[in-house]
Amino acid sequence: MATRIKTWEIVNDELKEIVESMPDAARKEKEHLEKWIKTNPKILGEDILIIGEQVHTNSGPLDFLSLIIQGIL
Repeated sequence: MATRIKTWEIVNDELKEIVESMPDAARKEKEHLEKWIKTNPKILGEDILIIGEQVHTNSGPLDFLSLIIQGIL
């Protein structure tokens, strides 16, 4: 079963769904989304520090392993 990830943007102070999916836009999670997050981790939030990538765990792989660094830096 595929997972559909919805995306939104704020336009003129209103939340607007972006209806074009990543596959429809010829985008792929590994090649595009993960690259964007890696090169601009603030997408995830100001207090996030990525410390690992493609980390294997007992529950399965994690695309990114991160820490919340609020108050640390």
